[in-house]
Amino acid sequence: MSLKKKIRFYQRLEIKLAVWYTLTFLITTILIFGFLDYRLRHNLLKEIDRMLVDDAHEIINEVLKDPKNLTIHLEELKETISRRKFYRIAFRILDNQESLIYSSPQLRGIDFPFPNLTFNLSHQKRFICKNLEIPSKSSPFRLCTYFYEENNQLKYIVQVATYLRPLKKTIINFRRNLGIAFFLAILFGSLGGWLLSRRSLRPIDKITATTEKITATNLSQRLPLQGTNDELDRLAITINKMIERLEKSFQKLTQFTADAAHELRTPLAALKGETEILLSRKRSSEEYREALANNLERLNFLIRIVNDLLLLSQADEGSESLQIEDVNLTELLKELWEAFNLVAAQKNINFTIDGSEEVFIKGDRIKLTQLFSNLIDNAIKYTSEGGKITLTLHNENGKVKTILKDNGIGIPEDEIPRIFDRFYRVDKSRSRRLGGVGLGLSLCQWIVEAHQGTIKVESKLHQGSTFTVILPASPDNIYS
Repeated sequence: MSLKKKIRFYQRLEIKLAVWYTLTFLITTILIFGFLDYRLRHNLLKEIDRMLVDDAHEIINEVLKDPKNLTIHLEELKETISRRKFYRIAFRILDNQESLIYSSPQLRGIDFPFPNLTFNLSHQKRFICKNLEIPSKSSPFRLCTYFYEENNQLKYIVQVATYLRPLKKTIINFRRNLGIAFFLAILFGSLGGWLLSRRSLRPIDKITATTEKITATNLSQRLPLQGTNDELDRLAITINKMIERLEKSFQKLTQFTADAAHELRTPLAALKGETEILLSRKRSSEEYREALANNLERLNFLIRIVNDLLLLSQADEGSESLQIEDVNLTELLKELWEAFNLVAAQKNINFTIDGSEEVFIKGDRIKLTQLFSNLIDNAIKYTSEGGKITLTLHNENGKVKTILKDNGIGIPEDEIPRIFDRFYRVDKSRSRRLGGVGLGLSLCQWIVEAHQGTIKVESKLHQGSTFTVILPASPDNIYS
């Protein structure tokens, strides 16, 4: 059963995205349709007010044209208006004393009940329009009052009213159409959101299916890219980089396991073989003593390998901690020079140290001793008789630089990038003969990095090597 089938329907990301698309689309549609409804009602009412004001102007013009035959002209106007199909009007004319001059109250077969004026006539706009509710009618009426002035004096008041039922019908029809459009929009919007989410998440399904197939046995497989350079492509690239790192880690682990087994198997086989020979017949005390001494030497070699492996393993896990203290690096290197100078003298190697000033750093004295012991020991091992080794120490801008230079056999240029790898040896036969297993420089690199420093090597074959260790100086560095 695929992972997708195990996920409940409502928990699937494509469903959640579709729901969010639908809700967002729903809210947006409601806001848009609400705005359209408001604007339509507002604009229609505005047009009706404009029509009523135009009718009021026309009535005033008729009044002013021939005041003596006012009734005749207004009756003709009333007949013209009554022939309208929509928005027929009722109107009346008052003088400035609010006395009725003329009234045409018939509107849709009833007498329109004009309300009494409640305006302050001395402080009024020229037009006032408002809705009127009549209990016998389901739709309201629109009433506009026009104040006509001459020489800044109120002369006539014209009130014009019309029935708003056509407006209501228009609004109802518009809302009905909006409802149909709303239903279709939500239907197709939801369907489109679901299809869009499925299409957008389809590459994730491919990534998931491919990732499920990748195991420790086929870490070389990579996720396919869509070529869109979008977030999903970047996700696939990130996962591919992670798989690449895992592949390298597995390769190193496999190689490390094989190398460790090989390095342990050889001395164990020798130890087992010599012990079997020793027990094959009765021997003298001297022979037993010599055999036990050889076995002890091999056991010490095995213990050193195991201790180095344990230290590197703890370093990888981050569980190996440093005992930080103030370390007089000048004094430490001089002590090591004195100890190793005896070994160098046996090969007639000229081993010198240059560093008169006292340099202090914050570090683990035991680990630093192991670091420089490994480097000096390697320099002596791989320098021929009569060679030269120089150890230099100086402080530069808050950085303590230690340089160990020899004129030994050197390292091939193509081998230099790998010399810090575990169990890696440039000349395997020579290293084994000299007692090396390829862990020393790995330990050196870890110790330097644990002290926030760097280590680098420059070497030329048959000309020698130069190891440079740079460590941060102590903030309160003391100079003698």
